[in-house]
Amino acid sequence: MNMRAILSFDCPAGNGDLDGFITQHTDECIMSGPKKKYTPRGYQTYILDRVSELKGTPVLLELDCGLGKRFITHQIVAQRFPATGILIVVHSSSSLAETIDYLKGEYGGIEDDLGELSSRVQSGRRIRELREKRVIVTTPQVLASMFQKEPSLFDRFQIVLINEVDTLVRRTSGKSALVFPWAPLLSFLKGKWIIGMSGTLRDDHAVFTREQIVIRDELATLREYIPGAELITMEDLYDTDVEDFLEPTFLTVSRVTDYEIRSISKVIDELIRDTRNEIMKELAAEDNLEMVAGDARRVHLLLERLPVTEELKGRYSGLLMLRKYIYAMPPKQFLRMFYGDYLKHYFNISDLKRALPSVSAKTTRVLKIAIEHNKTLVLTSYLEMVSQVKDVLKKAGLSVLAITGQTRDKGEILRSFREDAGKSVLVMSPVGERDLDIPHAEVMIVCDSINTTKTMYQKFKRTRGGLVVLLAYSGTSEERKVQKLMERILTRYPWSTSIIESSGSELE
Repeated sequence: MNMRAILSFDCPAGNGDLDGFITQHTDECIMSGPKKKYTPRGYQTYILDRVSELKGTPVLLELDCGLGKRFITHQIVAQRFPATGILIVVHSSSSLAETIDYLKGEYGGIEDDLGELSSRVQSGRRIRELREKRVIVTTPQVLASMFQKEPSLFDRFQIVLINEVDTLVRRTSGKSALVFPWAPLLSFLKGKWIIGMSGTLRDDHAVFTREQIVIRDELATLREYIPGAELITMEDLYDTDVEDFLEPTFLTVSRVTDYEIRSISKVIDELIRDTRNEIMKELAAEDNLEMVAGDARRVHLLLERLPVTEELKGRYSGLLMLRKYIYAMPPKQFLRMFYGDYLKHYFNISDLKRALPSVSAKTTRVLKIAIEHNKTLVLTSYLEMVSQVKDVLKKAGLSVLAITGQTRDKGEILRSFREDAGKSVLVMSPVGERDLDIPHAEVMIVCDSINTTKTMYQKFKRTRGGLVVLLAYSGTSEERKVQKLMERILTRYPWSTSIIESSGSELE
């Protein structure tokens, strides 16, 4: 039996995933009697050495999904700076619970040093934790609140580790480019050594000025608010052994043919263009055209601030949302949106009801792909689609599980999905998939895509590599959007993504 197989069996999960069997750190794990010892990989040693060399200088670390950000955290806390007061800031309560469990149960050694500030800890205990514990895991909201009440309690904490530091940045920002409460919180943390970590620092965001909108790199914003920060990127790791541990993700488009959807989408596309042209004309009439600089994306982002009629604003945003529903929902659900007076001029509802099938063509495609694989993960934006996919696949005899924002026993469902010996499918909504990783899925099917490159990349990496199939209605703007999305992902994340070209006829 090879060493990788032995280590994968003996070692606990290295990721903090709820189902507890991710093997991303199996090569770090060496069993020696009853105690576990861990040897950092080459790229992790490089990162830790660089962080140690930069002591006192702010650091922004980009480390792709599955490469051990929590392991780096543990090494900093327990090995590199074992006597220093450290705050670990995580972006959500669920991430806080997982981080604490991971630090206590995975590598260990700091159980007595570890405390937390969260909504589940009462005020009196929070003060005791700050006085008695060397390492505190906290959410930003509770941390900011405690800073305001008891600032002196934080004097002994010298290092601040920020997990998912990219979440500090607003996707669209007005008065502040940072998500609340980070603007005041960073002022509280002034003078402390900040180390921010993220799976990627390659997205952009929209910053509103008084009259215009500026599209800027999130990294530039982070460096503005964390001045003097040194950057460690994935490119910096190329001379290490990092490529030995990268799990490649293969992207392909499965083009779904539905002539009715194609016809409807073409009409909606035309209505969107016409409405945008009306907006541009109103802007030009009042000499406000420079606000959007002829960029359709800027029209959408600045819509609420544009000096045009409310009717135009409502119509434009409504049409954009309707197009999203058409691509992402079963026909029965999105048809409800066609009863408004405006759309009645362009569509005959009775004809649409007769022409559109009750089961989405995308659901049918999901079934076809799932039959060909043992374990399939399906991501879809709406609960209506979760329900339809689940029902259709169950009727076909497949074992189907679902996780949404309403699911309480996520860990048990993930465990059932992993341990099912037959063909099984896990269907998840965006809220349900948050903070979950499913490395045992053979294929991921993405029923509908959004334009945010980083968000989609993070979705793709939930299976820690393998095949990702993006569904898109052929001959529509969705197909063009998905192609552009894959091109952006390949450009921004070349180290772990490849595109498999697919012809529409092959998958029809």
